[in-house]
Amino acid sequence: MTTHWSVVSDVSSPDVAPDRAHQALTRLCRDYWPPLYRFIRWRGYSPADAQDLTQGFFAYLVEKRVYLGRDRINGRFRSFLLMLCKRYLRGARAYENRQKRGGGQRPLCIEIAEFSALDESSAEASLATRAPLDEERLFERNWAAQLVGRAMQALRAEYSTAQKAPVFAELRPFLTGGINLPTQAEAAARLGVSEETLRSHLFRLRARYRALLRAEVGRTVREEKEIDHELRYLCRVLIASA
Repeated sequence: MTTHWSVVSDVSSPDVAPDRAHQALTRLCRDYWPPLYRFIRWRGYSPADAQDLTQGFFAYLVEKRVYLGRDRINGRFRSFLLMLCKRYLRGARAYENRQKRGGGQRPLCIEIAEFSALDESSAEASLATRAPLDEERLFERNWAAQLVGRAMQALRAEYSTAQKAPVFAELRPFLTGGINLPTQAEAAARLGVSEETLRSHLFRLRARYRALLRAEVGRTVREEKEIDHELRYLCRVLIASA
């Protein structure tokens, strides 16, 4: 099982091929850029400064190989990453009067626009919502939303064919919940199928969504036996932030 612990090790290992290291770095940024960027914005930095600091943090993570330290034994990768980010921000604050923004940092060898440009609107929305009790809970709320979002995106991709897309569009509300949900009879009528067929579609959709979400959670833990505990924790985080 490929986890974030193994991905981050691939990023700067001298024994890993450059293409694989590049893919690992891109994957790490894709998974953690949004929650880390929003966390830095919540600390009071402007969008431009937060983008620089987020990029600088990933460069720091790779170049200093700080993930190899003893602190990594604390278990949850996201908690470990947040601890390192706080440490990095303290160092960045100490040098900010002596360096230009981004000065002295080797730029990351990836295209960061896909991570930074599209996230500002969601970051602003996150900052405008009811503030959690502490910054760790803010980070975890964004982490949970990102994890669920990736699972849903993967599910949507699997249902992107002309035949399956209408089924996904009609049944997605039954996965995400909310108010004013349609009845199964209404959804079946719009799809032109029986309610029994619709329930069969919904059963398969839910099963696949759970599998995709489980796979996403599995990449954040060290061992497969930790997945169920993390899934329950993820649900508690989302319920608490609702």
